[in-house]
Amino acid sequence: MKTKIYNYDKLAEEEMHETVTRVKALMINKHDEILLGTSFGTPQFPGGHVEENETLEKALKREVKEETGITLRGKYEPFLVIKYFLKDYQTKGNNRCVEIYYFKINTDQKYDLSKTKLDKYEKEGDFKLIYLPVNYVSKYLKITEKNNEINKIINREMNIALKYLK
Repeated sequence: MKTKIYNYDKLAEEEMHETVTRVKALMINKHDEILLGTSFGTPQFPGGHVEENETLEKALKREVKEETGITLRGKYEPFLVIKYFLKDYQTKGNNRCVEIYYFKINTDQKYDLSKTKLDKYEKEGDFKLIYLPVNYVSKYLKITEKNNEINKIINREMNIALKYLK
């Protein structure tokens, strides 16, 4: 598994007060299309937070089911982790490590929004799922950057994942 670290303040792991772990699924079908979710105009790979005492794989399967209605079977291993070491995150003196684990999922299962379990934020953001050709995703992400500022950060992460996917 590859690791990409962003640590602008040169913090040590021992200086972290909390760690937030997320999982993201790059779901690719036989037509070389990738499944993206969008909410509030921000594209993302399906996924979310790992809950307490939950393995990465269980979190992946739960999040994919909640956001796409797809039930994943089998074993999955991440191919990439992006880590952020953030100084004074939200409050002074609180350093946070954010870990995002990326998984490649080859599946031709179709998403089914009637089987999803979207949270309040996703519903308010008019959550949608779309398939895009893998070789078009980076261009699509560039187009969405004008939607809001957060897209630049998320799009950078997504492009890194796409790069390591190849």
